[in-house]
Amino acid sequence: MLSILRHKKGFGLKKYYIFLLILCLLLSQITFAFAWQSDNGNGTFNNPVMYADYPDPSMIRVGNYFYLATSTFVNVPGLVISRSEDMVNWEIVGHCIDTFTGNNAYNMQGGVKYGGGCFAPSIAYRNGTFYVVVTPNGENTRIYSATDVAGPWKYSVLNGSYFDPALFIEDDGIPYLVFGGAWQNKISMIQLNSGLSATTGSEKVILSYNNVEGSHLVKAKGKYYLFNAVPAQKLVCSRASGLWGPYGETTTLCTAGKGGHQGGIVDLPDGSYWGYLHQDDGGIGRMTRICPITWQNGWPMFGREGHLGVVEASYAKPILNKAVKVPQASDEFNGGTLGLQWMWNHNPDNTKWSLTSSALRLKATTGSDFWHARNSLTQKGQGLTSSGTIKIDCSAMQPGDIGGLGMLGDPRGYIAVTGNPKRIIMSEEDSVKATVNNITSNILYFRIEMNFSNKQAKFFWKDGEAKSWQPLGTTITMGFDWQYGTFQGEQYAILNFNPSGSSGYMDVDWFRLNDTPGPDAPAPEPVSAFSKIEAENYSAQSGIQIVTCDEGTDAIGYIENGDYAVYRNIDFENGAAGFQARASSPASGGNIEIRLDSITGPLIGTCQVAATGDWQTFTDVKCNIGGASGKHDLYLKFTGGSGYLFNLNWFQFGKGGYYQQGDVNSDGQIDALDFQLLKAYLLGLANIEDTKLADLDSSGEVNAIDFSILKQYLLGNPMEQQE
Repeated sequence: MLSILRHKKGFGLKKYYIFLLILCLLLSQITFAFAWQSDNGNGTFNNPVMYADYPDPSMIRVGNYFYLATSTFVNVPGLVISRSEDMVNWEIVGHCIDTFTGNNAYNMQGGVKYGGGCFAPSIAYRNGTFYVVVTPNGENTRIYSATDVAGPWKYSVLNGSYFDPALFIEDDGIPYLVFGGAWQNKISMIQLNSGLSATTGSEKVILSYNNVEGSHLVKAKGKYYLFNAVPAQKLVCSRASGLWGPYGETTTLCTAGKGGHQGGIVDLPDGSYWGYLHQDDGGIGRMTRICPITWQNGWPMFGREGHLGVVEASYAKPILNKAVKVPQASDEFNGGTLGLQWMWNHNPDNTKWSLTSSALRLKATTGSDFWHARNSLTQKGQGLTSSGTIKIDCSAMQPGDIGGLGMLGDPRGYIAVTGNPKRIIMSEEDSVKATVNNITSNILYFRIEMNFSNKQAKFFWKDGEAKSWQPLGTTITMGFDWQYGTFQGEQYAILNFNPSGSSGYMDVDWFRLNDTPGPDAPAPEPVSAFSKIEAENYSAQSGIQIVTCDEGTDAIGYIENGDYAVYRNIDFENGAAGFQARASSPASGGNIEIRLDSITGPLIGTCQVAATGDWQTFTDVKCNIGGASGKHDLYLKFTGGSGYLFNLNWFQFGKGGYYQQGDVNSDGQIDALDFQLLKAYLLGLANIEDTKLADLDSSGEVNAIDFSILKQYLLGNPMEQQE
């Protein structure tokens, strides 16, 4: 932060104004670009430590620094290495992979390799050398080595392909490789030679366990701890007294909904341990989180005492008083090299780009569409909300060229200018959705706003003379597809291609990223409480995750007692009286507490969710509420017994109330009191104020059939509630 101190006596007024003028000129040249900052500046931090797609983490500590290796798939340079002094504040320091070999599809020739390339690396250190092992998709395993993580890196190719390899170097210096894929239901180990250039001896199965992969092996407190992911389900740990096992004991450290999977532990200088893992989180990808380790009966349990198995949203920092840092993002393109945040989509054609000292010059590559266009320059989308903006000069573009700013993922889209005729187009999935004709300016600005709290991406443009941003085209709902997509979270992508070939080019003056929408972008509108709100469109959450739903949309699931979801800026207008939701539960169900403005804020209603028989058998649940008007942040807190409670597809509020069939005494709950009152009514011993609440089969009268329906409901069988 800049502050102007009171000037000293004798510092003349003229000189003072000159000083201010120079300061203003300097400030006008500074780009205030922000990325997600995990460090709160008060000794605490928020998870994730980097709000972007840093998946398959492998972390070590060397001296006073922590090093993190993560997957980058087909991006080049690939296999990013980040560094931190406190596990919270990270910066990108290098990449291991300069180029992919062995398949022309990495050059976008004869096909593409999305989902291939580099995944699940493992980093280790010994006697002044860093080692990273990785198995490029479909190729033999490589072991990279360097004395400086910034490079240069060299590599050896092993004589086999080892899935999700983990590198472990014993105290005596002997290296080992641990590996295994989920379909194998086992983890094996093999020894390496002293130069880490070849295997030696035979492999041996050290763990048999269903669906495990993503191994990490750590020696701690005199034992060997083997960490494995059960993908999208949990992180498990097995232990042994000797390196080769047997690893006969296994425990679950964390479930996917309570923090994630695929991770391990790392020691701190004070002798304590912290855990790390990634969590699947929709369109932004899989983000790295950290948490303290609590040792319990010799097991490194994830989480603090009283909260084991939970990776919480905020903690005290593991190491204090370190500088705040964030991964690089913005780039003025006025140096001799690209920033470390940039990676090309597949191997680039290096004859088609250059740095001119004031801009990035992108020559048009030949490609049928964005998905198949070489030389798209990418960096990770960031959350919760970020906007990427570029300024370009399109005066040298030729007919058929398409140059601009894209969002690469699944789905994908871009906003770009075309060469002669000069038009602005917005495309989704390589289909043009909107066009602006009669463009005359050669200086254009493009912006993509990614809002991961509601999964929406929006596209904007303006020319060199315009004062305000213009939205264009459709809003794209961001997603994640590991099977047919990029296997990555959504990325910003600077692109220039031509389906027919071209010698044209565009100059990109700069790329700038902010963690809030730009000043000229339309402000987000409040969400009507009376519209159907998809449960997965939360702004924040604790403990839950997005799951598929057979009703054609996503839902939220892995809900346990005490979890919650937050929905920002919900407009209740003059008041709401009813709440309706679509939920499913194969077991005991639970409750939805409806609160305003905080997790402990005013409780305006509680809606019961009963068992429906299956996770994909959804039914409507309703309740009355009171005390909601105006705009509020909405908190849905989920309560119930042990285990997973229910899935939630959508919800909405009503201006009128709902009566609940079965709530015979009108107290907002369906329980044993209603059962006893109905029984007394049928025996002529009591009155019911509103008999339609007891007419469960909607026959027009209350009788023994209704009594039987209520009994079965209380025993756990579903009961459709009527309005």
